[in-house]
Amino acid sequence: MGTPLVAIVGRPNVGKSTLFNRLIGRRKAIVDDQPGVTRDRNYDSVVWNGQRIGLIDTGGYLPKTHEHIDHAVREQVEIAVEEADLILLVVDVITGITDIDEQLAQILLQSDKKTLLIVNKVDSPEREYEVGQFYNLGLGEPIPVSAMTGRASGDLLDIIIQNIKPLQAKEEDEDAIKLAIIGRENVGKSSLVNTLLSQPRSIVTDVPGTTRDPVDSYLNYQKRRYLLIDTAGLKKRKRIKENVLFYSNVRTYKSLQRSDVVLYMADVTEGLTHHDFTVLNEAAKQQKGIVLVLNKWDLIPKDHTTMGFYAKEIADSLGSLRFIPQIYVSVLEKQRLYKILDLATEVYEERCKRIPTADLNDFFLPLIQTNMPPAVRGKEIKINYVTQAKTNPPLFVFFSNHPNLIMDSYKRFLENQLRERFGFKGVPLNLVFRKK
Repeated sequence: MGTPLVAIVGRPNVGKSTLFNRLIGRRKAIVDDQPGVTRDRNYDSVVWNGQRIGLIDTGGYLPKTHEHIDHAVREQVEIAVEEADLILLVVDVITGITDIDEQLAQILLQSDKKTLLIVNKVDSPEREYEVGQFYNLGLGEPIPVSAMTGRASGDLLDIIIQNIKPLQAKEEDEDAIKLAIIGRENVGKSSLVNTLLSQPRSIVTDVPGTTRDPVDSYLNYQKRRYLLIDTAGLKKRKRIKENVLFYSNVRTYKSLQRSDVVLYMADVTEGLTHHDFTVLNEAAKQQKGIVLVLNKWDLIPKDHTTMGFYAKEIADSLGSLRFIPQIYVSVLEKQRLYKILDLATEVYEERCKRIPTADLNDFFLPLIQTNMPPAVRGKEIKINYVTQAKTNPPLFVFFSNHPNLIMDSYKRFLENQLRERFGFKGVPLNLVFRKK
């Protein structure tokens, strides 16, 4: 089963981003010490009644110049029709129906895409009397909400769940390791895929991409089968640069969701950018295995110390993502390309690894005895038991008398110790703390 993707669209100032924040349950304008966790990330997911929903907010993708805004909004709706499984068209009860609302409604009516009409800023029962005018848009029953106060936001999530069917997974080889090849433009993604698929030792089955899907290819290597998810480019010319970014981010998000391991490609001559960190953090948040592929190594003047220097610099910049392994390649020179698959396979196997409960407790309980969690508000904190609850991705449960009082710094200490003892190269770890 897949994760349905819901796009929030509408003209400026109707409250799209406020609704997005409300539905995911927190403000995105957060302060975080992770590089690349930005104030304007426009995709996330929420779990409601056991169903995970991917959400895309178009609010951040608008030109700075006023003259192109209407055209950009129309284009974003067209992209949402192409990419999303359900569309929320947001309108404003205070301003009523505008010309651009009518134009957007027409685009959606002419598509086959399921659309919910969301009337925002209905902050009180009195405002509900003004909702009826929006029937004129022809999109069915208007749904009144207040994104600012949260009024009826839970009801809206219920309606969303009713209107999306969990996606049937594409016919994929369940034994294949799914690798998403992701990165900025011109870092060599397509060249890497083409080179891997052109080698005689690879047996390739092409799965044609549609207008909605990345281009997939199967590859056999070293008695393993891989599904390469190569994020497709734009299917038709987009004239506004913000929409190219929007389209790219939607495609990236969908490819991340489908993958077991992300091969994140970057240009070693440029180093890691803010955008690179944003996507790496999203991959870690989705608990995918990650390999950092640094291309164009042939352009770097080097001696025997060069690779070590670069590896340390990049590891330092990754911060808490330093568990991600790096590999330096040249797609042009066909240098170390199959080692990428070797490393991706190793990361995948680490993601599927299970540590016996006895081994975890034999390691952690003496460690915790000599490095006790700091007391909080005069309460002594004890951790009595550790177990791995699931694999692929790994989840570890620590049972404690006061799980809610354990400090983040101590949780990081436990994760670092877990990695040092048991590995999990390239794999984000999820540690939860529960009452004993």
